[in-house]
Amino acid sequence: MWRKKPSTPPTPCRMLPKKKQPLYLLKLLKKQQPRKRRMMTRRKNRTMSIRVDLHTHSTASDGVFSPPDLVREALRNGLDVIALTDHDSFVGSDQARTLMSGVTVIPGVELSIRDMSGLHLLGYGTALGGELRRTVEDLSFRRKNRARLMLEKLAELGMPLDADRLITSCQGSLGRPHIARAMVEAGYVLSNEEAFRLYIGNDGPAYVGGERLTMEQALHLMRISGFVPVLAHPAELKLPLKDLRVLVEKWRSLGLMGMEVYHPSARKYGMDSLDRMAREMHLLVTGGSDFHTPGDHHGELGAMLKHWRSCQEDYDALLDAMG
Repeated sequence: MWRKKPSTPPTPCRMLPKKKQPLYLLKLLKKQQPRKRRMMTRRKNRTMSIRVDLHTHSTASDGVFSPPDLVREALRNGLDVIALTDHDSFVGSDQARTLMSGVTVIPGVELSIRDMSGLHLLGYGTALGGELRRTVEDLSFRRKNRARLMLEKLAELGMPLDADRLITSCQGSLGRPHIARAMVEAGYVLSNEEAFRLYIGNDGPAYVGGERLTMEQALHLMRISGFVPVLAHPAELKLPLKDLRVLVEKWRSLGLMGMEVYHPSARKYGMDSLDRMAREMHLLVTGGSDFHTPGDHHGELGAMLKHWRSCQEDYDALLDAMG
């Protein structure tokens, strides 16, 4: 039996050439075509994708927050990573690293260098520290002896302080800021600045010089101990930029690996100038607030992030150098 084949209605494409099709049919065709999948692109500029502060202090040296409180303060300030870089002490970073807080803590240290006034060296590492740790412990012990001598001089000047209580209250490295705060609490001076200006500053009657490493010794010590040495707050050396460059080149030849470009003091030079210098010399670029206590002349936690546009890339480079 013969059956009529069902006719298939012609599609618009079969009816007319595309150029002659009515507009509504063209729109219909467009809806029927599968959409092309849009490819996700990575952001080339990852500025502020991670919030880092690589220079902080706790009560293990001359900060006012205990290591746990410092980490909590960092979390409140929205930081992802901090480096705890107490003076001549790993006590704070050892304690902070054990906390489950949501903030990554990089072990660090800040050494005072003998070569010139204001010269400090930051060290960052993931290892136990080896020889560096042993030297830091020795320096911390010597700091306590120095503090006792300064307290004896203050007593001779009519300002006795309880040496044992002061040393016991300090968790790590005892320094002049601890003595200054004790003088304020005892009512001998009105402020830490007054204590330094009148009594315990470098020219003060109660001052006792401390034992420090040379830059060459400190660089060698950090490198053999698996730490990354970074020049701290170069602007505080108060040198013309060209003279600073000569010194940094010399230290680089001795093992210096980075420069703390983004620091509150860097405004004296201009952070762009320091950034350019560091990169031209193939040094790591780091940044940190040098946080000690809220509202002092150092920066607040995370204060440098608004200037440090390359934070993510520079932090990644530091991690690579740390291994």
